[in-house]
Amino acid sequence: MIQDMSVQVLGEKMKELENALFVSEAGSLSRLPTHIVQIAEVDEEGNAWFIIPRPTQVIESFDEDMPAKLDFFKKGKGFYLKLRGLATLVHAEAGLPKTRIFQELAESFKKKKLVAVKLKMQSAEYFENTPRTGMNPVRSIATLMINWLIDPLFEMKEQEWVTIPVYANGHGQLATSQEG
Repeated sequence: MIQDMSVQVLGEKMKELENALFVSEAGSLSRLPTHIVQIAEVDEEGNAWFIIPRPTQVIESFDEDMPAKLDFFKKGKGFYLKLRGLATLVHAEAGLPKTRIFQELAESFKKKKLVAVKLKMQSAEYFENTPRTGMNPVRSIATLMINWLIDPLFEMKEQEWVTIPVYANGHGQLATSQEG
């Protein structure tokens, strides 16, 4: 796990992984639902911006800043990324960044269909996947053959009987049964 990365490198890694699972960790009654999001922008201040559908609840009922996390993973990539921070809902046009993506969606923001979320990154964890070493089928067959040659009756050994206490009878003694 690598924890010290520049904002630029984090932004590149987020763009490479494309999608993330956004989870609000707010303790209040009005919590944002979990969303699969695509990062729209990462600014120099360490904010990750993305867009979600406008919640059905009144926007003002949500906390101004709520703890949240983004989990990035993409099948086939050799790494994944976990971000934690404070998420802020931005629904006013004045609070949106002046980038091409947000300008193209300005009409949807005016019609109150979308909300931008700004996640102020507080911690980022970068993990590299370690490849699994699968058992070679030729090697597993060879291992079985060697075991059989060394001890050809290894599967036919007698079962041993073991006494296991089951319950206490009415006289305060343990009654036993034998199982094999």
